[in-house]
Amino acid sequence: MSRCALCEAEFAPAPRGRPSRFCSDRCRKARHQRERTLRAQVERYNRLARLNPEPYSSMWASMAADAQADLSKLS
Repeated sequence: MSRCALCEAEFAPAPRGRPSRFCSDRCRKARHQRERTLRAQVERYNRLARLNPEPYSSMWASMAADAQADLSKLS
């Protein structure tokens, strides 16, 4: 049995072909949307960190690092 990369549900793998990481299309699409959202957040926070003076730039840099950590957990 395999486990879904998003919801951790167990599912039977396909008998042949490329192995699946998700139990359904809904989980696959939700994971993809979450990744796109996090990438956009990282870009936005990095841009705000460059544009704002201290102490705000360090706050935005910290938020970007948190979003990047969440993004790396998905991969």
